[in-house]
Amino acid sequence: MILIYTCANIECWNYNSTMGAELDFDKKKAHSHRHAGRKAEKKAAKKKHEQDLTAQQRNPKAFAFKSAAKAQKQFLRTQDFKAKKHHIPVVDRTPLEPPPVIVAVVGGPKSGKSTLLRCLIKNFTRQKLSDIQGPVTVVVG
Repeated sequence: MILIYTCANIECWNYNSTMGAELDFDKKKAHSHRHAGRKAEKKAAKKKHEQDLTAQQRNPKAFAFKSAAKAQKQFLRTQDFKAKKHHIPVVDRTPLEPPPVIVAVVGGPKSGKSTLLRCLIKNFTRQKLSDIQGPVTVVVG
């Protein structure tokens, strides 16, 4: 059995090889709109009222300049903002001194992290550090 569907006029062609060629028309009901019926048609006919004039033509004073000086100030202000967007100042944000170097000493237990830290502190500060607890900050320079 071969079925051929066309979307244009929603009809079904059904060809059955044993019975020959048959032509079946399945007309389906069209989708009804959400607001349909006589009452909806009356409302739609009422809504079709359109204005011949635009709002500016109906009320020209509402769209006219109130003050020429005020309009000129507003125009110049907008032009200033547009010009400022094109002339963005370039700020040099390079720091005066380079950022500090951070070194993390990582390792398993009993691998010599504290010993290495004690040796570094002893080498740079000429002081002995017996017990290390928490973060240690070494300032050199």
